[in-house]
Amino acid sequence: MSDEGKVKYDPELEIRNLQNQISELKVENSRLKEVIRDNELEDEVEIDCTSIEEGICINGINHISLLVRDQQYDKKDVESFEKLYNILRSIRGKAPAGKKKVKGEIADLLKIVEKK
Repeated sequence: MSDEGKVKYDPELEIRNLQNQISELKVENSRLKEVIRDNELEDEVEIDCTSIEEGICINGINHISLLVRDQQYDKKDVESFEKLYNILRSIRGKAPAGKKKVKGEIADLLKIVEKK
């Protein structure tokens, strides 16, 4: 029998197609989460709408809170807390009037919350 007319399975092509689908779904997921946040529906829909940047800020703030509770903080921790808090407020759309919203870059946020 001849192999003419048969389509040869290409696993690499399949992987690329699946990666493209994943990328498209991630974009759509982000867009839908933004719609949920913009319409303040987080309580209505049981999904986590926390962005990576927001999660880093929350974790950093919680870490610094523990240092403060244990009285093991320094001036750098206080400055880091203020930066993280302001960025978190900005991400959540609660920046003070007249101030430009600053979205923290992931690398910059990780530098702030690095362990000493």
